[in-house]
Amino acid sequence: MKTKNVMALGYAVTLCSALALSGCGGGSSGNGGGAPTESYIDYLASHHAAYSNTGTLDNPSARFDDASNSLSWLITAQTAEQAENLQKHIEFMGNAMANGGNPREWDKLFLADAYMTTENRYETRVSVSGYNVLVEKLATDPCAYQLLKAHATGISGKFFEGNIKVDFSSQAEVVIASDACSADRSAIEAYIAARLRSVPNGIQNNS
Repeated sequence: MKTKNVMALGYAVTLCSALALSGCGGGSSGNGGGAPTESYIDYLASHHAAYSNTGTLDNPSARFDDASNSLSWLITAQTAEQAENLQKHIEFMGNAMANGGNPREWDKLFLADAYMTTENRYETRVSVSGYNVLVEKLATDPCAYQLLKAHATGISGKFFEGNIKVDFSSQAEVVIASDACSADRSAIEAYIAARLRSVPNGIQNNS
């Protein structure tokens, strides 16, 4: 079993930060038809049907534990390569944010995620065993947890359907305006305002 610990500092979340891509923040490229590089987001989008909740044919979806501010995904791929590429995507996204990158800088949810990464407000663990990928995220507080929850819900509903061209800013705004983020609201909004870019053509609002 391969296990990786990714602190929000050195990041991870998943699934998209990095996972400067067109759909997830920075572009993922191929090597003339060979192995994908960088974010792996294009690879995951084109292979989205290969990933499911373990033991089912359903789109991968996280399990939430509100009492412990944590969530987990148990995802099955159809090949070991697909499982490893999902892990690599998560690692890429985490490392990008940990190094000051802001994947999908037009998406407030991903910018809020990057803020929480710089503040060490959550930890991500990813382990791969054969075709199975276990992703676990533990937040230090309700605000970070609610942002992780919004992120996970969006990924389950869109990215694992192959649609990476969606903007989750409206979901971020709801969480940031909630009581859970009252103490962090000004800092999060300032972080976003300093980095937010125009939404690219072809990106849909996830309303």
